[in-house]
Amino acid sequence: MKARKRMRRIRLEKESDLARVEVFLERRRQENPGVQGRVRRTLSSVRRLGDAALVEAVRAFDWPACPGAQALKVGEEVLDRAWRACPAPVRSALARGAASIRDFHAAQRIRGMRIRKRGMRAGLRPFPLESVGLYVPGGRASYPSTLLMLAIPAQLAGVGRIAVATPAGPSSVPDGAVLAAAHLLGLSEVYALGGAAAVGAFAFGTQTVPRVDKILGPGNAYVAEAKRQVFGRVGIDAVAGPTELVILSDGTAPPSWIAADLLAQAEHDVLASAVLITTDPLEGDRVEAEMERLLDRSPRGKIQRESLKHMGTILTCAGRSLACAAARILAPEHLSVMAGSPRAWAARVPTAAAVFLGPYSPEAAGDYGAGPNHSLPTGGTARFSSPVTLWDFVRYQSFLEMDAGALRGAAPWMERLARSEGLHGHAESLSARRSP
Repeated sequence: MKARKRMRRIRLEKESDLARVEVFLERRRQENPGVQGRVRRTLSSVRRLGDAALVEAVRAFDWPACPGAQALKVGEEVLDRAWRACPAPVRSALARGAASIRDFHAAQRIRGMRIRKRGMRAGLRPFPLESVGLYVPGGRASYPSTLLMLAIPAQLAGVGRIAVATPAGPSSVPDGAVLAAAHLLGLSEVYALGGAAAVGAFAFGTQTVPRVDKILGPGNAYVAEAKRQVFGRVGIDAVAGPTELVILSDGTAPPSWIAADLLAQAEHDVLASAVLITTDPLEGDRVEAEMERLLDRSPRGKIQRESLKHMGTILTCAGRSLACAAARILAPEHLSVMAGSPRAWAARVPTAAAVFLGPYSPEAAGDYGAGPNHSLPTGGTARFSSPVTLWDFVRYQSFLEMDAGALRGAAPWMERLARSEGLHGHAESLSARRSP
């Protein structure tokens, strides 16, 4: 089958060509002033009007017949009904996914620390957050796995209150599988809310939705921008953009597997980014031929084709070093290494958020609860950000305790530092305690 070239092609022959990768990454980072303005207005409305603004947003975007604010909280009987209506194989899959996620995150240890020396004791104490708001997107797909990924580490960390927002459906009830997952985890505070309005409710609080300390979870451009704008009033996990996958390949993996993985990424959203970086100059054609075959029978082919048209890219590189350098610049959300000695390749790309090693570790396995969290930094921010972990649900408090002897021994040099900074009051605070 002759490949139809749907994806952008870039050839990298030398190190200076890596500038083209920077251009590609910058294209993904472009901000939309229209989105910023609309989100600002929505957040302002939620802050001023509370529940009335939430109802207006729900009626406009999700549930036209929403009767009022009292309908926004999903009743426990609805959660129970969703669990019972969920097909038994799906219930079993949710339970197995939850167990894997719990095992992985339970192995993460929350520890404080302390030091003692000559009359001084200092350290860090961990405390679970008092409340979190978890956003679970809806719309083009169902994401109960996202609720598992966010709520389970929150529970393990000991968070006192876990609230969930997920968009209402046209007939009021949010996605049934998401509600079933909430029931499985014993979550009872679930709101039929989506978009920037949901973020605003969590950040400011309304008559129906109490505010939270931190908001976590992915979403569309409006959700991401809303999280950006409320940061500082509440904590957030990240400002996540469209999802992305980079496959590093040396041409030895079956092209049908690579094609399937790229299409799995593309089906998320028309802005999802599916990128193949290969050292085999013929692999791009082989993979695109397989993609044509798979697209012909895909129920999500329209979204996948649009995604590939806008963001799909094949980079052909003259050697492993250049290929890994390109991946390192992209700092992708997901990096799949389909090459011989995959660990050696991955070691050259420390900037990736999540790495999938070898042909039998597809990114889809990570999405559905093999263990590591699938809530990840995007848009190159993995250079300085990390996957969601238990530690996202914990804050640390530092403490210091000194006796008189310890302070008298340290005060002279501390006073000198304070005076060198021009902070006379600090120096006096120290010297006052040295006086008999």
